[in-house]
Amino acid sequence: MTTDESADSTWWQWLERALEDRGMTPAQLSKLTKIDRSAHTRWRNGERPTFDTVRVIAKALGVSPVEVAVAANLLTAEEAALEAPSPDPAVLTDQQLLAELGRRLKRKT
Repeated sequence: MTTDESADSTWWQWLERALEDRGMTPAQLSKLTKIDRSAHTRWRNGERPTFDTVRVIAKALGVSPVEVAVAANLLTAEEAALEAPSPDPAVLTDQQLLAELGRRLKRKT
């Protein structure tokens, strides 16, 4: 694991959102990836995963390791040549659409 003074909970927030979109819990992620749940506590406290951990998490979530590395602040979007993601509702699952709607409603209240 790596730590950075400027690291904040952005990584953990991204991971929680990714899990929520897939209907997964942190415990399920741990079981699937064999990553100890104590890592979740460290991530909540601002620690970032290693690149090896990023690859394992990306595989478990079915996303690009580059996307996970950017979320973990191991790469910048510019370094990864990524643009800010704009989800296309047509390609989201019903569960992902409902999760996004729930998040937006929570922000408005």
